[in-house]
Amino acid sequence: MSSPSDTRIKTNFLENQAKEVSDKKMSKGPLIAFGIVFLAGISFAGFKVTEFLMNYETIAMMKNIELILDSPTTKDGQATVDIVVRNNNPFPVQNFEIAYTIDGANGGSVSKGVAKIENLVPAADERKFATVSLGAMKGEPGKMHVDLTGAKISEKSKLPGDVQQRITDALFLKEQDSLAAFQQLDKELPNNPVILNGLALTYEECSQKDKAKETYEKSIATIQASGVKGGPDAAEAATPAGEGSSAAAVGGADNHNSTLENAHYHLGLLLLSTDKKKAQAEFEAAAQLDPNDPAVKAELEKLK
Repeated sequence: MSSPSDTRIKTNFLENQAKEVSDKKMSKGPLIAFGIVFLAGISFAGFKVTEFLMNYETIAMMKNIELILDSPTTKDGQATVDIVVRNNNPFPVQNFEIAYTIDGANGGSVSKGVAKIENLVPAADERKFATVSLGAMKGEPGKMHVDLTGAKISEKSKLPGDVQQRITDALFLKEQDSLAAFQQLDKELPNNPVILNGLALTYEECSQKDKAKETYEKSIATIQASGVKGGPDAAEAATPAGEGSSAAAVGGADNHNSTLENAHYHLGLLLLSTDKKKAQAEFEAAAQLDPNDPAVKAELEKLK
């Protein structure tokens, strides 16, 4: 007969422990899986929101760009066209992709494709690009249909969103209304080069050339006073804070080389009729900032 100390009570303790641990792991498994899926969903949603915002920004920018085309011409079987790109945005834009279809003189399509313009168009201004290649073409070209399918913001504006929209709106107004709008913007945000250039352009359109010249000179002086110098590697400018100026008007990506270059270019155009030597100096200053500006190159070529 065995003693009490020799008695062994059979249990399933270890087995039950293992099962309990396993059950706990099994119960946590779905929660962990749910958590992973949930986090992945949040990450994907965040990515899609970012993608949407980027696409919205690009679409909004492209809506503010106008294309003005001459009739296409052909030479030795190669078609070209002159295109004016009007940028009604408060920031420079580049890398334009323009899908086109050209009807034949006798009906049907004789050519289609995508024309590319890599050059930059300054904020609130336009540039003409001559003899943009359309590739080979058979037959005489007729009417041309175009659609802007791509463009890139060269440099984002740091102006408040409502101010950016007001600049764009002002560019679509009639001359006197546009002038009044830019004068109000200049009053609220003094010494901002993009606004000054827009104001100067509207002075020109309203045949106030002396005011336009004075305003371009002010834009140039404002940017240069902030430390921006001529040359392709010049740094971004920061508008100095004058008395009564707001923080929004001070500094930022708006005061880029393209804005300074554009002021030199337009000042040169104004000076052509009175002082060709000074006009040439302005064009040369513009060319130093952007050697690829077709408008500046064309003016310098004329002065040779």
